[in-house]
Parts: sequence; structure tokens; C-alpha cells
Amino acid sequence: MKISEITSEIVKDYCGISDDDSNQIVDVLMSSAKAYITGYTGLSAEEIDLHEDLTTAFMVLINDMYTQRDFTLSFQKQVNPVVRTILGLYAVNYL
Repeated sequence: MKISEITSEIVKDYCGISDDDSNQIVDVLMSSAKAYITGYTGLSAEEIDLHEDLTTAFMVLINDMYTQRDFTLSFQKQVNPVVRTILGLYAVNYL
């Protein structure tokens, strides 16, 4: 299955989300996960659909984004790795 074929219902089933109030959150996370994958790989949205194994990464990213909503991981006192990567993709102030 391609990333473009994944629906919010499939994501909610994968993540174990049964609350309909989470529809907007799931939509945001789907968009963010897709942007994360294209930014990280340098592939276009069309190109990521050529690699069905990226669908697994897409689903795992969404689940992680949904369950790990803290900026810092309290038990390790470090920045959330997904957030760090997203910010790093656009950082222009590296010294």
C-alpha cells in the first residue's frame, strides 16, 4: 500500500485511536509525517509512493507523534528525536 492510499481511518486503527474527536489531530499528523519523510529523504511526494516500505515508516511516525507529544523526553532529558530532525531540516543558523 502506498502512503497516498492511507486514510485517517487506517491510521486510527493502526494507532488504536477510537475517539472521533481525534480526526483533526490525525489529519495534522498525517501531513506532518509525509512532510517529514519527504524532507528527510529528499524524495518528492510522488517518489515516496514508489517505495511501499516507506508506508511502514509513515505509520510508525504518526503513532510516535501521537503518543510522544512532549518536546523533551522527561526520563532522558533530551529533545524528542522526531522534533529535533524536523527542526534540523530547516535550521539555517548552524554555526
